[in-house]
Amino acid sequence: MNRLVLAFLLLSALPVRGARLELTPCRLPEIEGEALRCGTYEVFEDRAAGKGRKIALRVVVIPARETPVEPDPVIYFEGGPGVSIVQSGPDVVRELAAILKHRDILLVDVRGTGGSHRLDCPRPDGGQAVEQALDTFMDPAALRRCREALEKENDLTRYTTDSIVDDVDEVRAALGYSKVNVMGASYGTRAALVYLRRHPERVRTVMISSVLPVDARVPMYLAEHTQAGFDRMVADCAAEPACHAAFPDPKGDLDAVLARLAAGPVEVAVQDDEGKAQRLRLSRNGAAQTVRYLLYRPAGIRVLPLLLRRAAAGDLGPLGQAAWDIASATRSASAQGLYLSVTCAEDVAFVDRAEAEKLARGTFFGDFRLRQQLEACKGWPAAKVPASFLEPVRSNAPVLILSGENDPTTPVEWARKVSETLHGSRLLVVPGGSHVFYNLEGIECLDRLTAELVERGSAEGLDLEGCRRSIRRPPFATSLE
Repeated sequence: MNRLVLAFLLLSALPVRGARLELTPCRLPEIEGEALRCGTYEVFEDRAAGKGRKIALRVVVIPARETPVEPDPVIYFEGGPGVSIVQSGPDVVRELAAILKHRDILLVDVRGTGGSHRLDCPRPDGGQAVEQALDTFMDPAALRRCREALEKENDLTRYTTDSIVDDVDEVRAALGYSKVNVMGASYGTRAALVYLRRHPERVRTVMISSVLPVDARVPMYLAEHTQAGFDRMVADCAAEPACHAAFPDPKGDLDAVLARLAAGPVEVAVQDDEGKAQRLRLSRNGAAQTVRYLLYRPAGIRVLPLLLRRAAAGDLGPLGQAAWDIASATRSASAQGLYLSVTCAEDVAFVDRAEAEKLARGTFFGDFRLRQQLEACKGWPAAKVPASFLEPVRSNAPVLILSGENDPTTPVEWARKVSETLHGSRLLVVPGGSHVFYNLEGIECLDRLTAELVERGSAEGLDLEGCRRSIRRPPFATSLE
């Protein structure tokens, strides 16, 4: 009998951990190779009223693999907002494998995502969908139809980070866990911070990566941060002899590409994920969005000077293929209804439009995404979040903060600002890291640091400097591989 089957049989005989939530053994295609326990837990959509319509949350526990089992599990908040943490389960299992030896991992698809009454907006199919994902935040007519459909049975003002974390804490209590180790990436860091603020007595440790503060006011700084990320890429290329020799002027190449596309979209031959030939109308805004998304990952940064040089020389094929691949992968990842309910209430409501437009001037990205998102929120029913939501989260809990030095959307200065009021925190700026850290050499030490944080229950004594020195970004690509 293999280990997985034995574990599954043993789990079938285990008592339910909490009296209020029954979990049963299950298998999920999203998280293969693990003996899981799954269930649903209902919460009031209107938590303040404590009555009325309920939402069923999808709950998955990945049980510790070995004994003894420590009493404090990991709760992981996913990004977006709107991405399903259960869908991201394989990544969580891989990154937290050392922690999973002796601790459960609790995954809750938060309200409005994944298997927890996903608030999604219908999207067109094929090339039209890809082009729309690149060119527009959301088509106004489609947004109106989405709002009208969702409003028939949902109170869209009840989908906020406060409600999200209170739901998850209710699940924690129902499962009988007393203390938890809270983790999150991107928007999940805001959720982790708000959980820490609202339920400090339940938090043992915190790990946050690519920090989105509670006062980020997305998309106020989007163009400015994107430009800063691009400028860092240009400086890194100039400092690398092979890259500088092959691509002496990435900024000039980008300017030339955007100027060409500003005259009108260009049709580009691409392939979809099944290898079928497709045609993509690449616009000026679509190209700018593609550059922005390439800056999110070290692998994208690595090829960006090459793609811009080819495009500036007249070959838009490689950049168009990148645009297709990125838009296809991202357009359905997030529940757009939840994204709007959260960001319209917590970010857009506090945006100073005049200041945001000023910050966007002189950037290659410009203010088109800012204008589109502000317009989308005009008609979206969002909660009235008090200004106190923007106040810094203060705590003495042990916190490990990871931030990529080249992050074009949640920059290091945000992580530093958040760390100032987290008095038990330590910050590691990841060399070559962007919004994610995949494709960097030596990043295994980041998982080790996270495991040590949880094992010790303290951020003190973690070898951040040793980890920093071990990480290297790969050289820029000078030819298509």
